[in-house]
Amino acid sequence: MNAFDKIIGYSAIKKELRQISDTLKNKDAYAGLGVSAPKGLLLYGEPGVGKSLMASAIIEESGRKVFTCRKDKPNGDFVKEIKATFDKAAENAPSIVYLDDMDKFTNGDERHPDAEEYVTVQSCIDEVKGKQVFVLATANNIRCLPHSLRRAGRFDRKIEVSAPRGEDAEKIIAHYLKDKKFVDGVDARTIARIMDGRSCAELETVINEAGLYAGFERVEAITMDHFMEACLRTIFDVPAGNNDDYDDDYDDDDCDEECETTQQNNSLEDSTKFLSQIVYHEAGHAVVSEILCPESITLVSAHNRGGESGGFTDYYNDHSFAPLYWSRSRIIGALGGVAAIEQKFGIFDAGCDRDLDFAFDRTRDLVVNNCVCGLHLHNNRYEDSQRLWSEQEQAVSAEVEKYYRKAKEIISLNMEFFEKVAATLAKKRLLSAVDIKQIKSECKITPVTL
Repeated sequence: MNAFDKIIGYSAIKKELRQISDTLKNKDAYAGLGVSAPKGLLLYGEPGVGKSLMASAIIEESGRKVFTCRKDKPNGDFVKEIKATFDKAAENAPSIVYLDDMDKFTNGDERHPDAEEYVTVQSCIDEVKGKQVFVLATANNIRCLPHSLRRAGRFDRKIEVSAPRGEDAEKIIAHYLKDKKFVDGVDARTIARIMDGRSCAELETVINEAGLYAGFERVEAITMDHFMEACLRTIFDVPAGNNDDYDDDYDDDDCDEECETTQQNNSLEDSTKFLSQIVYHEAGHAVVSEILCPESITLVSAHNRGGESGGFTDYYNDHSFAPLYWSRSRIIGALGGVAAIEQKFGIFDAGCDRDLDFAFDRTRDLVVNNCVCGLHLHNNRYEDSQRLWSEQEQAVSAEVEKYYRKAKEIISLNMEFFEKVAATLAKKRLLSAVDIKQIKSECKITPVTL
């Protein structure tokens, strides 16, 4: 096993890293072609995605001495440290200078990138040119770095490391599950869909948290319920502990009061009444989205913990749907909660402001940038801006109204599915994709086209 085998997933990035490592280790093979190794490599991306592991693999496989520089001194002393690091690397060439978290070298932001530390790094890179010193750097936010530092000639290769998705996420999760004692039926694919787009560090943390819950209960294996609890606590910030005062008090009768997404409840009666609306609100999201995009729902939650009620519906896009269809489906799905409250209780959902903001923002993007209502509404028209804005907003409002009617139509045609999702959510408080699929298989489903 070589160092790159420690990196799970990310096959395209690993291939490029292997090629860069080969240029450092076997320079004669490239010298015969009249070319040399890249001047430097900058790995960037959000925290916790494996940049440091990739940098370590490059260092280990290159066989070169490494001189690491990270911000651990006051500014004046740190500038001297940068220079000293490059001087040592030049004296011990062939070598690598590793600039760890380079965007943290100064407190500047993207509007003030020309800090002394960055100027020093630039000049040091220029001074070691031709001395077989490879500069390797990691950064979370490269917009904090001056363009003159990032340019070719200083960092010839720049690789963005994103949070794992799809097969990469499955491979990483399978790796983390390998040494954990999970019950049968818990598979990497199910967890990957729930955790899609989360960093590697988050994946590892949630799986470990699930094990901690199991250990505290003194059970022999980790279950999907433990994993769900860990997701709620770690990823979705749902307060810890079991749902309070709700197991036997669910009331699916019509309610007189309007609801919000989250609310502090002062009495058990208010709590159960409010939570029943949350149940139907989230059921509306889930049903509308599942009818339009099957298997797109990963989690549906309705909780009442510590006197605070709330809920959420989480989505997964496997990219099997056309982008325009997915965008429209997400808008209609977002309106599903509002439509559900109107259908079930005959009232307006006062807790839908975020859903409405999402629907209008996404629809506005379709109208003004994707021209779904005609080219005449595109933002690049050279015309009186106030008039254009008025025409655009009218079109956006009309589209949202159309999408809202579609959401209500879907719920009306699939009332059995809607009621069963709500009833099961009321009982379990948390539904997974497996639960939704099971409920769906027991109901008559009426497809709806856009």
